[in-house]
Amino acid sequence: MRRERNAARTQEIILQAAAETFAENGFDGARMDVIARRAGYNIALLFRYFESKEGIYRAVIERLRNQENDSLGELIAPFINDEVAHRDPEKVRRFLEICASWYFHLAHRHPYLLRLLNWRIGAPGSLFPNIPAANLEVEWGEAAVAFLRKAQEAGLIRPNLDAHLIIMNMFSLSMLAIQSYTQQQLTTQKSLEELCDCVVEMALDGVFPHADKAE
Repeated sequence: MRRERNAARTQEIILQAAAETFAENGFDGARMDVIARRAGYNIALLFRYFESKEGIYRAVIERLRNQENDSLGELIAPFINDEVAHRDPEKVRRFLEICASWYFHLAHRHPYLLRLLNWRIGAPGSLFPNIPAANLEVEWGEAAVAFLRKAQEAGLIRPNLDAHLIIMNMFSLSMLAIQSYTQQQLTTQKSLEELCDCVVEMALDGVFPHADKAE
């Protein structure tokens, strides 16, 4: 058990060093020997645990997903588990606000994520093989879609909208908004909050029925 705990801690240290190195240099510019030196371990240990630079990159992304899936699940669980929340306009709006703003909180907790994503977007697609979503990520996504469909049936969300696309747009708008700013522009929580408020308002404006257009 002690050996397993030590191995897990060692991998955690390596992954944190790798995340910072990838963020600073991009995938192509990051070097395994630099990651090893930054983590304080022999480079052979990196290859033993992760086999390749691609392997350690995948592990960095999966680590981040595992860390944040729980946080998102905790935020939306009260709405999903509430049998009448989908009929409450304030709760439905709050649910969508959480979906639209969650990425901003993610960026605040993990500043290096912005640089990782910017490097990935600017690189050839073949450089980054597809990393499938984790099971928990899929489960929360399906539960969120089911909640929105119930809200549509209750008349609180426009019926002509695809619930899957609503969720996707919430996250996509947040991601694109953050990536349009430089790291220096988003160094304070206030800057993130101001941008978040703007995106949330814009994202939700087209989701709810307009009284003057009701049929």
